[in-house]
Amino acid sequence: MEKISPKEIVSSIHQIGALPQTLAAVLKAVDDPNTGAKEIAKAISTDVSLTTLVLKMVNSAHYNRSRRVSKISEAVTVMGVNSLKILALSSSVFSIVGGQDLAEKFNIKRISRHFIEVASIAKSIAEVVDSGDQEEAFIGGILHDVGILIMILHFRDEYEEVLNEMSRSGKGLIEAERKLLGCTHCDVGAELVESWRLPTKLTFAVQNHHDCDSAGIIQEDSTFNNIIALADRLTLGPFEDYYPEVEQNIEFIQEISKTLKIKENDLNKIMKESIVQSIKLAQYLELEVGDLIDILSDANKKLAEMYISLEKIYLEKEELLKKSGQSQAQTQPVGVS
Repeated sequence: MEKISPKEIVSSIHQIGALPQTLAAVLKAVDDPNTGAKEIAKAISTDVSLTTLVLKMVNSAHYNRSRRVSKISEAVTVMGVNSLKILALSSSVFSIVGGQDLAEKFNIKRISRHFIEVASIAKSIAEVVDSGDQEEAFIGGILHDVGILIMILHFRDEYEEVLNEMSRSGKGLIEAERKLLGCTHCDVGAELVESWRLPTKLTFAVQNHHDCDSAGIIQEDSTFNNIIALADRLTLGPFEDYYPEVEQNIEFIQEISKTLKIKENDLNKIMKESIVQSIKLAQYLELEVGDLIDILSDANKKLAEMYISLEKIYLEKEELLKKSGQSQAQTQPVGVS
Protein backbone atom coordinates (compact mmCIF):
# COMPACT_ATOMS: atom_id res chain seq x y z
CA MET A 1 0.00 0.00 0.00
CA GLU A 2 1.03 3.61 -0.52
CA LYS A 3 2.81 4.99 2.53
CA ILE A 4 1.36 8.05 4.26
CA SER A 5 2.99 10.38 6.79
CA PRO A 6 1.84 10.71 10.43
CA LYS A 7 0.90 14.34 9.79
CA GLU A 8 -1.36 13.34 6.91
CA ILE A 9 -2.98 10.65 9.06
CA VAL A 10 -3.72 13.04 11.93
CA SER A 11 -5.02 15.72 9.55
CA SER A 12 -7.36 13.23 7.90
CA ILE A 13 -9.08 12.35 11.18
CA HIS A 14 -10.99 15.61 11.53
CA GLN A 15 -12.84 14.70 14.69
CA ILE A 16 -9.61 14.08 16.62
CA GLY A 17 -7.01 16.01 14.62
CA ALA A 18 -7.68 18.96 16.90
CA LEU A 19 -9.26 19.09 20.33
CA PRO A 20 -13.06 19.19 20.31
CA GLN A 21 -14.31 22.76 20.79
CA THR A 22 -15.70 22.17 24.29
CA LEU A 23 -12.59 20.35 25.46
CA ALA A 24 -10.33 23.07 24.03
CA ALA A 25 -12.32 25.68 25.96
CA VAL A 26 -12.10 23.67 29.19
CA LEU A 27 -8.33 23.13 28.90
CA LYS A 28 -7.79 26.80 28.07
CA ALA A 29 -9.78 27.79 31.14
CA VAL A 30 -8.02 25.45 33.57
CA ASP A 31 -4.59 26.49 32.24
CA ASP A 32 -5.29 30.20 32.79
CA PRO A 33 -4.23 31.22 36.33
CA ASN A 34 -6.56 34.23 36.13
CA THR A 35 -9.65 32.10 35.44
CA GLY A 36 -11.91 31.33 38.41
CA ALA A 37 -14.11 28.35 39.23
CA LYS A 38 -17.19 30.01 37.69
CA GLU A 39 -15.52 30.48 34.30
CA ILE A 40 -14.21 26.89 34.28
CA ALA A 41 -17.65 25.62 35.31
CA LYS A 42 -19.24 27.60 32.45
CA ALA A 43 -16.90 25.95 29.93
CA ILE A 44 -17.66 22.47 31.30
CA SER A 45 -21.41 23.07 31.37
CA THR A 46 -21.57 23.50 27.59
CA ASP A 47 -20.98 19.73 27.25
CA VAL A 48 -23.69 17.56 28.83
CA SER A 49 -21.63 14.35 28.85
CA LEU A 50 -18.60 16.06 30.42
CA THR A 51 -20.84 17.76 33.00
CA THR A 52 -22.33 14.38 33.96
CA LEU A 53 -18.88 12.82 34.16
CA VAL A 54 -17.53 15.58 36.44
CA LEU A 55 -20.50 15.34 38.83
CA LYS A 56 -20.26 11.56 38.91
CA MET A 57 -16.55 11.71 39.67
CA VAL A 58 -16.77 14.35 42.41
CA ASN A 59 -19.56 12.40 44.15
CA SER A 60 -17.68 9.10 43.98
CA ALA A 61 -16.01 7.39 46.92
CA HIS A 62 -12.70 8.73 45.62
CA TYR A 63 -13.50 12.18 47.11
CA ASN A 64 -15.29 10.87 50.22
CA ARG A 65 -17.79 13.75 50.40
CA SER A 66 -20.27 13.86 53.29
CA ARG A 67 -22.88 15.59 51.10
CA ARG A 68 -23.68 15.43 47.42
CA VAL A 69 -22.19 18.08 45.07
CA SER A 70 -24.73 19.33 42.51
CA LYS A 71 -23.00 22.45 41.13
CA ILE A 72 -20.15 22.31 38.62
CA SER A 73 -18.52 25.38 40.19
CA GLU A 74 -18.32 23.52 43.52
CA ALA A 75 -16.99 20.41 41.74
CA VAL A 76 -14.20 22.53 40.26
CA THR A 77 -13.18 23.68 43.73
CA VAL A 78 -13.32 20.17 45.19
CA MET A 79 -11.50 18.36 42.36
CA GLY A 80 -8.92 20.97 41.44
CA VAL A 81 -7.80 21.95 37.95
CA ASN A 82 -5.36 19.05 37.44
CA SER A 83 -8.01 16.42 38.05
CA LEU A 84 -10.39 18.25 35.74
CA LYS A 85 -7.78 18.37 33.01
CA ILE A 86 -7.23 14.61 33.33
CA LEU A 87 -10.96 13.92 33.23
CA ALA A 88 -11.49 16.16 30.19
CA LEU A 89 -8.60 14.62 28.26
CA SER A 90 -9.60 11.09 29.23
CA SER A 91 -13.14 11.71 28.06
CA SER A 92 -11.86 12.99 24.71
CA VAL A 93 -9.43 10.11 24.13
CA PHE A 94 -11.89 7.36 24.98
CA SER A 95 -14.64 8.88 22.85
CA ILE A 96 -12.44 7.95 19.88
CA VAL A 97 -13.00 4.21 20.39
CA GLY A 98 -16.79 4.41 20.09
CA GLY A 99 -18.53 2.64 17.24
CA GLN A 100 -19.81 -0.88 16.69
CA ASP A 101 -17.80 -1.44 13.52
CA LEU A 102 -14.50 -0.95 15.37
CA ALA A 103 -15.66 -3.10 18.28
CA GLU A 104 -16.28 -5.98 15.87
CA LYS A 105 -12.81 -5.73 14.33
CA PHE A 106 -10.75 -5.03 17.46
CA ASN A 107 -10.89 -5.81 21.17
CA ILE A 108 -11.76 -2.27 22.27
CA LYS A 109 -12.30 -3.37 25.89
CA ARG A 110 -8.75 -4.63 26.07
CA ILE A 111 -7.34 -1.48 24.45
CA SER A 112 -9.27 0.75 26.87
CA ARG A 113 -8.14 -1.36 29.80
CA HIS A 114 -4.50 -1.03 28.69
CA PHE A 115 -4.77 2.78 28.62
CA ILE A 116 -6.31 2.89 32.09
CA GLU A 117 -3.83 0.44 33.64
CA VAL A 118 -0.83 2.31 32.24
CA ALA A 119 -2.25 5.62 33.52
CA SER A 120 -2.84 4.23 37.04
CA ILE A 121 0.57 2.58 37.26
CA ALA A 122 2.39 5.61 35.83
CA LYS A 123 0.83 7.84 38.49
CA SER A 124 1.90 5.42 41.24
CA ILE A 125 5.45 5.13 39.88
CA ALA A 126 5.76 8.93 39.72
CA GLU A 127 4.75 9.08 43.38
CA VAL A 128 7.29 6.46 44.45
CA VAL A 129 10.24 7.90 42.51
CA ASP A 130 9.24 11.46 43.49
CA SER A 131 9.51 12.70 39.92
CA GLY A 132 7.15 15.63 40.20
CA ASP A 133 3.64 15.86 38.80
CA GLN A 134 1.76 12.59 39.32
CA GLU A 135 -1.26 13.90 37.42
CA GLU A 136 0.91 14.57 34.38
CA ALA A 137 2.19 10.99 34.56
CA PHE A 138 -1.42 9.85 34.61
CA ILE A 139 -2.17 11.90 31.48
CA GLY A 140 0.94 10.43 29.84
CA GLY A 141 -0.42 6.96 30.53
CA ILE A 142 -3.80 7.81 29.04
CA LEU A 143 -2.21 9.29 25.91
CA HIS A 144 0.79 6.99 25.36
CA ASP A 145 -0.90 4.69 22.80
CA VAL A 146 -3.43 7.15 21.38
CA GLY A 147 -1.72 6.63 18.01
CA ILE A 148 -3.14 3.09 17.97
CA LEU A 149 -6.68 4.48 18.04
CA ILE A 150 -5.94 6.88 15.19
CA MET A 151 -4.35 4.17 13.06
CA ILE A 152 -7.32 1.88 13.70
CA LEU A 153 -9.63 4.67 12.52
CA HIS A 154 -7.51 5.55 9.50
CA PHE A 155 -6.48 2.00 8.49
CA ARG A 156 -9.66 0.11 9.43
CA ASP A 157 -8.84 -2.91 7.28
CA GLU A 158 -5.05 -2.65 6.99
CA TYR A 159 -4.52 -2.57 10.75
CA GLU A 160 -6.02 -6.05 11.05
CA GLU A 161 -3.21 -7.20 8.78
CA VAL A 162 -0.72 -5.56 11.17
CA LEU A 163 -2.02 -7.76 13.99
CA ASN A 164 -1.87 -10.81 11.72
CA GLU A 165 1.71 -9.95 10.82
CA MET A 166 2.62 -9.86 14.51
CA SER A 167 1.30 -13.41 14.94
CA ARG A 168 3.00 -14.70 11.78
CA SER A 169 6.40 -13.09 12.24
CA GLY A 170 6.74 -13.27 16.02
CA LYS A 171 7.85 -9.64 16.00
CA GLY A 172 6.36 -6.80 18.01
CA LEU A 173 3.83 -4.14 17.06
CA ILE A 174 6.39 -1.48 16.11
CA GLU A 175 8.07 -3.72 13.51
CA ALA A 176 4.74 -4.85 12.03
CA GLU A 177 3.42 -1.28 11.74
CA ARG A 178 6.58 0.03 10.14
CA LYS A 179 6.69 -2.84 7.65
CA LEU A 180 3.06 -2.60 6.50
CA LEU A 181 2.14 1.04 7.08
CA GLY A 182 5.44 2.89 6.87
CA CYS A 183 5.11 4.55 10.29
CA THR A 184 4.25 3.55 13.86
CA HIS A 185 1.56 4.40 16.38
CA CYS A 186 4.28 6.27 18.30
CA ASP A 187 4.90 8.56 15.30
CA VAL A 188 1.19 9.21 14.79
CA GLY A 189 0.44 9.67 18.50
CA ALA A 190 3.28 12.16 18.94
CA GLU A 191 2.00 14.13 15.94
CA LEU A 192 -1.47 14.30 17.52
CA VAL A 193 -0.23 15.34 20.97
CA GLU A 194 1.98 18.01 19.42
CA SER A 195 -0.99 19.33 17.43
CA TRP A 196 -2.89 19.61 20.72
CA ARG A 197 -0.07 21.85 22.04
CA LEU A 198 0.40 19.81 25.19
CA PRO A 199 3.69 19.88 27.19
CA THR A 200 6.71 18.64 25.23
CA LYS A 201 7.43 15.87 27.76
CA LEU A 202 4.09 14.27 26.80
CA THR A 203 4.98 14.35 23.10
CA PHE A 204 8.41 12.88 23.92
CA ALA A 205 6.91 10.01 25.93
CA VAL A 206 4.27 9.19 23.32
CA GLN A 207 7.05 9.02 20.72
CA ASN A 208 9.61 7.10 22.79
CA HIS A 209 7.78 4.94 25.35
CA HIS A 210 8.97 1.70 23.72
CA ASP A 211 12.57 2.63 24.60
CA CYS A 212 14.27 3.09 27.96
CA ASP A 213 17.44 4.76 26.69
CA SER A 214 15.93 7.69 24.78
CA ALA A 215 17.74 10.84 25.83
CA GLY A 216 15.51 13.90 25.91
CA ILE A 217 16.68 17.48 25.65
CA ILE A 218 16.39 17.66 29.43
CA GLN A 219 16.71 14.90 32.04
CA GLU A 220 13.14 15.50 33.23
CA ASP A 221 11.78 14.39 29.85
CA SER A 222 13.86 11.20 29.91
CA THR A 223 12.69 10.36 33.44
CA PHE A 224 9.09 11.02 32.49
CA ASN A 225 9.44 8.76 29.44
CA ASN A 226 10.94 6.00 31.58
CA ILE A 227 7.94 6.18 33.94
CA ILE A 228 5.49 5.77 31.05
CA ALA A 229 7.64 3.06 29.42
CA LEU A 230 7.82 1.04 32.65
CA ALA A 231 4.09 1.36 33.27
CA ASP A 232 3.43 0.21 29.69
CA ARG A 233 5.57 -2.90 30.13
CA LEU A 234 3.97 -3.87 33.43
CA THR A 235 0.46 -4.15 31.99
CA LEU A 236 -1.43 -6.49 29.71
CA GLY A 237 -0.81 -5.08 26.22
CA PRO A 238 -3.61 -3.74 23.98
CA PHE A 239 -3.15 -6.77 21.70
CA GLU A 240 -1.86 -10.32 21.87
CA ASP A 241 1.88 -10.52 21.05
CA TYR A 242 2.29 -6.80 21.87
CA TYR A 243 5.65 -7.70 23.43
CA PRO A 244 6.41 -11.13 21.93
CA GLU A 245 9.67 -11.78 23.82
CA VAL A 246 8.71 -12.18 27.49
CA GLU A 247 12.33 -12.56 28.64
CA GLN A 248 13.32 -9.43 26.74
CA ASN A 249 10.39 -7.61 28.30
CA ILE A 250 11.48 -8.60 31.81
CA GLU A 251 15.04 -7.47 31.17
CA PHE A 252 13.61 -4.15 29.96
CA ILE A 253 11.61 -3.84 33.21
CA GLN A 254 14.71 -4.65 35.30
CA GLU A 255 16.85 -2.13 33.44
CA ILE A 256 14.35 0.71 33.58
CA SER A 257 13.55 0.03 37.26
CA LYS A 258 17.25 0.33 38.02
CA THR A 259 17.44 3.61 36.09
CA LEU A 260 14.47 5.00 38.04
CA LYS A 261 15.90 3.59 41.30
CA ILE A 262 12.59 1.97 42.15
CA LYS A 263 12.67 -0.92 44.61
CA GLU A 264 11.23 -4.34 43.81
CA ASN A 265 8.88 -4.22 46.80
CA ASP A 266 7.46 -0.89 45.65
CA LEU A 267 6.98 -2.23 42.13
CA ASN A 268 5.16 -5.33 43.39
CA LYS A 269 2.88 -3.18 45.54
CA ILE A 270 2.06 -0.90 42.60
CA MET A 271 1.18 -3.86 40.39
CA LYS A 272 -1.11 -5.38 43.03
CA GLU A 273 -2.97 -2.12 43.62
CA SER A 274 -3.25 -1.22 39.94
CA ILE A 275 -6.08 -3.67 39.21
CA VAL A 276 -8.43 -2.16 41.81
CA GLN A 277 -7.48 1.39 40.79
CA SER A 278 -8.04 0.63 37.11
CA ILE A 279 -11.47 -0.90 37.71
CA LYS A 280 -12.54 2.15 39.73
CA LEU A 281 -11.26 4.50 37.04
CA ALA A 282 -13.12 2.55 34.35
CA GLN A 283 -16.32 2.97 36.38
CA TYR A 284 -15.77 6.73 36.66
CA LEU A 285 -15.22 7.03 32.90
CA GLU A 286 -18.08 4.62 32.15
CA LEU A 287 -15.79 2.35 30.14
CA GLU A 288 -16.24 -1.35 29.42
CA VAL A 289 -12.95 -3.06 30.20
CA GLY A 290 -14.16 -6.64 30.76
CA ASP A 291 -15.44 -8.79 33.63
CA LEU A 292 -13.58 -8.77 36.94
CA ILE A 293 -12.91 -12.52 36.72
CA ASP A 294 -11.39 -12.12 33.26
CA ILE A 295 -9.24 -9.22 34.43
CA LEU A 296 -7.92 -11.18 37.42
CA SER A 297 -7.33 -14.24 35.22
CA ASP A 298 -5.31 -12.17 32.72
CA ALA A 299 -3.31 -10.61 35.56
CA ASN A 300 -2.47 -14.04 37.03
CA LYS A 301 -1.50 -15.34 33.59
CA LYS A 302 0.85 -12.39 33.06
CA LEU A 303 2.42 -12.90 36.50
CA ALA A 304 2.92 -16.62 35.77
CA GLU A 305 4.61 -15.86 32.44
CA MET A 306 6.91 -13.35 34.12
CA TYR A 307 7.80 -15.79 36.90
CA ILE A 308 8.67 -18.57 34.45
CA SER A 309 10.70 -16.17 32.33
CA LEU A 310 12.53 -14.78 35.36
CA GLU A 311 13.48 -18.32 36.34
CA LYS A 312 14.74 -18.95 32.80
CA ILE A 313 16.81 -15.74 32.81
CA TYR A 314 18.28 -16.69 36.20
CA LEU A 315 19.24 -20.19 35.04
CA GLU A 316 20.80 -18.86 31.84
CA LYS A 317 22.89 -16.36 33.80
CA GLU A 318 23.95 -19.06 36.26
CA GLU A 319 25.06 -21.24 33.33
CA LEU A 320 27.06 -18.37 31.83
CA LEU A 321 28.73 -17.69 35.18
CA LYS A 322 29.69 -21.38 35.50
CA LYS A 323 31.17 -21.42 32.00
CA SER A 324 32.99 -18.17 32.68
CA GLY A 325 34.38 -19.57 35.93
CA GLN A 326 35.57 -22.78 34.23
CA SER A 327 37.21 -20.78 31.46
CA GLN A 328 39.08 -18.61 33.95
CA ALA A 329 40.21 -21.68 35.89
CA GLN A 330 41.58 -23.29 32.70
CA THR A 331 43.60 -20.20 31.76
CA GLN A 332 44.87 -19.50 35.29
CA PRO A 333 48.72 -19.80 35.40
CA VAL A 334 50.09 -22.69 37.47
CA GLY A 335 52.05 -21.60 40.53
CA VAL A 336 55.75 -22.55 40.99
CA SER A 337 56.43 -24.78 43.98
